[in-house]
Amino acid sequence: MRPLPRRYQALGAAIVAAAVTARYAAKWRRRRSRRLGEQRERGVTSGRYFVGIDLTDPTVVAPCACDVAVLDPNLVCSFSLWDYQQDGLGIVPGAVLGRSFVLAIDGPQGLAGAPEDTVRESERAANTPGRTPYELPSSEHPYAGFTAGSVRLFHALAIGGARFRLLGLGDAPVRDANLMEVFPGGGWRSLGGAALPSKRSLQGRRQRRAMLVAEGVEFPPDELPTDGQLDAAMAAWTAHCLSTGRARLEGQAPQFDAPARVIREGYIVQPHQIDAAADVETGLVAPV
Repeated sequence: MRPLPRRYQALGAAIVAAAVTARYAAKWRRRRSRRLGEQRERGVTSGRYFVGIDLTDPTVVAPCACDVAVLDPNLVCSFSLWDYQQDGLGIVPGAVLGRSFVLAIDGPQGLAGAPEDTVRESERAANTPGRTPYELPSSEHPYAGFTAGSVRLFHALAIGGARFRLLGLGDAPVRDANLMEVFPGGGWRSLGGAALPSKRSLQGRRQRRAMLVAEGVEFPPDELPTDGQLDAAMAAWTAHCLSTGRARLEGQAPQFDAPARVIREGYIVQPHQIDAAADVETGLVAPV
């Protein structure tokens, strides 16, 4: 059998993409109608803002600014940029200053827990592409600069006073945490249930946007977010999922390593679509 000409292959891919987008759009309309009805019955929203940050490597010659997404209490999304600062200066967007918020960062919060470990338990469970060892990785290690920048940032935020409360640190309940680690790549897999086109492709960006729209997220009209913005939006939405009991905690609770001035291990928060009530009973999910 002769292969189809490329123009027909492209047409077939476009038809599949349109069908997938239509499916998510129909799902969004059903969920949004139900969500708005529930809000009208209660007459209130959560009041919390959810901030997601797509962290970049701060050690390269010309580092890119980090994409930041903010979901307001009605899940309306807005975007901004943050220039990495190791002490976290300016990391909270102006739109949420003075408000109750949760900060979700796409990057490792700590190092592995034992000298012989080459990966954290959370990374193994979430199947992340990066692997964080016991010591800060050397420059030859994949994602070395990204890992070091993220670990140092989390430590600075966690020890910087009462503003940030890292998920799982000490005896603080989950509902009081407002700083957490997320992995958008796993979030997309969990939400989509299948392999997706490259996040940098037009088709991949459209499908990811449609997936979050189907969950009630409202994006700026007539704009297709970049792949970094979409990962930041997934990070923020994952924090929202934890507050509603639709997320699980992968890995081990974080602990301070004072001599090394780092955090050891730490949870990765992952959204999921199965019955949350069953997981609340096992302690994997805790509504905020």
